[in-house]
Amino acid sequence: MKRYNPDKDFPPYAFVPGKHPHPEKENGHMFGVEVASEKLQEFQDCPAYLYAIDLYNFGYYWEAHVWLECLWHLEKRTGDTADFLKALIKISAGKLKIKMNQEEIGQTHIERALGLLTDLSQRHEVIAGLELYQVMDNYDLLVLGYLEG
Repeated sequence: MKRYNPDKDFPPYAFVPGKHPHPEKENGHMFGVEVASEKLQEFQDCPAYLYAIDLYNFGYYWEAHVWLECLWHLEKRTGDTADFLKALIKISAGKLKIKMNQEEIGQTHIERALGLLTDLSQRHEVIAGLELYQVMDNYDLLVLGYLEG
């Protein structure tokens, strides 16, 4: 599977609550790590965004959620880019809940994300390199179309 930020290693484990040490606590794989510090302007030049997509695609849903949420906060949680990031955050949370055998809660997160994406698709075909209809049709793998060509 294609990596978008191959220079950044994956964590030693994909965090699942109750199975692993919490990543942001002492001895966790993200303890003391700065996630993202720059606003998402050009997705193809944003290492934090590219890494978040990699994390998601390789099943690190909690970690992807954290990286995307940091970018969402840098967007001041407003505007179309922020809503798009919020949708990806919800999908990540939903996938984690499903992985934890909490199917109903997971599906609720994903349905809310699809609602945000549907609204965004009224104004955009592509945000941050992802074609919205592809994300809505298949959110198991996030493919940055503009980087594929």
